[in-house]
Amino acid sequence: MILGTVLVRDGSIERRALVARLPNGRVADLHRIEQVRLRKLGEGHPESLAEALVPPSLRRLLESGPRGIQRAKQALAYAEKWLERGDLPDWIAPSIETLSLLPCFPRPFALRRADGSHRDRLVVKGPGARITTQPQIMLAVLGAFGEARGFCLAAEDGEATILGGWMAFDLPKGHLELRTGHHRRSVALDAWEHLELPPLRPGEVMLLPPPRLKALPALEPGARLRLSWPVEEMELILGENLPHPTLQ
Repeated sequence: MILGTVLVRDGSIERRALVARLPNGRVADLHRIEQVRLRKLGEGHPESLAEALVPPSLRRLLESGPRGIQRAKQALAYAEKWLERGDLPDWIAPSIETLSLLPCFPRPFALRRADGSHRDRLVVKGPGARITTQPQIMLAVLGAFGEARGFCLAAEDGEATILGGWMAFDLPKGHLELRTGHHRRSVALDAWEHLELPPLRPGEVMLLPPPRLKALPALEPGARLRLSWPVEEMELILGENLPHPTLQ
């Protein structure tokens, strides 16, 4: 299950939603799908019950513990079966292209590096962000019920932290990669596979130690950098001239 946070516009109203990817480029709005499922089961007050069982927030879902994650998987399975029937409506499973993908954790409870130093949790950017430095790329791990419970793409840009839009519960096989033009830098994800992770509170994000990569050549303003791993490809846009740094 790959989860993300999106901004949904319903007319003049905007709301954040917790979504899971479906096989055909659409996403399942898990909270709304749970409302529909409970209503079809004849449950009373399905809206308030869904708020407790499958909340529309990744942080609240992780706070609800293993049972909350299992209920989210159940809602996703319900959506996948509905999709197979061919009549899953757009209002609960829109195309990802119609939504604004936010950082998977738009407002972490706490944000720190693996060495214990803290980052500003209020300065978090997401996919498509404009950056001012060559980013230091890495993965981030998300906390839930006292343990590390998910991974997402991450980078540091000066004082700002960039978090990818999608979170995976397990570390996949493959590579973390940074590309611009014909230049490419990458590292195998198994570099973090045996890293001992400390207990993390729900909503806490920890940046894993960044890899040592050869520096990119000097870049011009407007350059587009692509960060990717098997779960997601994220584009960042350079906003101004840069010195020639060394990625640590």
